[in-house]
Amino acid sequence: MRQDRRMIRFAFASITLLSLVGCDGAVASPDGSLPPLEDGGVGRDGGEVTPDAGPGDPDGGMLPPGMYVDPMCTDGQYAEAPPPVDADLSDVMWTGEVGPYVDAVLDRRYPTGALLVRGGRENTRFGQDCDALFAGSPSSGEDVIDRIGVIVHECGHFHDLNLSSGPTSVYELTAELRLSCDRGDATDRGGDTFARSRINDDDQASRRAPCGGGGGRGCDSYADIYLDGDPDDGTFDGGDQGFNMLFEETVQYVNSLAVAWAFVDQMAPGRSTSARDGLLTFLWYVERYLRRARLEDPTAYARITDPCWRDAILTVWGRAWLFLEATEGMSALGIDDAALFELVTDPELLSEIERLRELEGC
Repeated sequence: MRQDRRMIRFAFASITLLSLVGCDGAVASPDGSLPPLEDGGVGRDGGEVTPDAGPGDPDGGMLPPGMYVDPMCTDGQYAEAPPPVDADLSDVMWTGEVGPYVDAVLDRRYPTGALLVRGGRENTRFGQDCDALFAGSPSSGEDVIDRIGVIVHECGHFHDLNLSSGPTSVYELTAELRLSCDRGDATDRGGDTFARSRINDDDQASRRAPCGGGGGRGCDSYADIYLDGDPDDGTFDGGDQGFNMLFEETVQYVNSLAVAWAFVDQMAPGRSTSARDGLLTFLWYVERYLRRARLEDPTAYARITDPCWRDAILTVWGRAWLFLEATEGMSALGIDDAALFELVTDPELLSEIERLRELEGC
């Protein structure tokens, strides 16, 4: 029931944000700047859409590993074929039904996303299919594609929730790979970790302080959504959740970038998304969480560096860098990603990932 309430909160928060979407699909702050949507949404600015779809291999070869992985360890050995970003969509017709259209375009451009959406529909606790719930009120196929990143991201949450049970968190990465680890939630929620919002108090937060609801570049709009609340006030906020849900968001932000790349040619000219920003932000959060756990919470650190969790972290780290490297320089897929890249690749924080590799024996 606790997980159900958590996902209901996510769903209704996202629906509320959908009601604020303007004609260009963006959510504007009072000052006109563009923060990210609740889960998997993408703010838009006037950046130029890059026509090149990136280095995908049309013959189905694997994406090259990123430079911030170790080729001799779990992260550097992760392999995945690129999405078929050039697959023809011209014969996919909009009939007014969200589900068939979503399935058709994802089957062609991002099959992993199709897997997550179909899995998310199996979660019937919210009275509506996840793709219909997060598609808004589309009147065309273009409207659906404009929300396809949100749909995949949120249906991914629904799917993982449906697979998870009790202390066990499950993460479906691809049709071939499913991760499952235990006791990753906060201690007051049946796990061994701490509230993710506690990283607000670390010495890294000031490098990109929370926006405080105002949005804009140079501040952290994601913190206002995901690191909210006070874990000691007895009132539940999303930021009270432990490492397992921080990791769940990271998993889904990889999908957000992958699906944005897969459909980049469908974007209207002059728009850009925060797909790279979202993923880089959550890699930064994972590094910071590891660091705080190591320095201040031995119980949490022992849990998230146990064989299961460290393998999961390194696997998703490797998958994330595949897509970050593949989309490097694609201005349509990032807004302030260059600044976030500098934070994530800070040697002090990268050393936290290296410690996991050492524990793995790499």
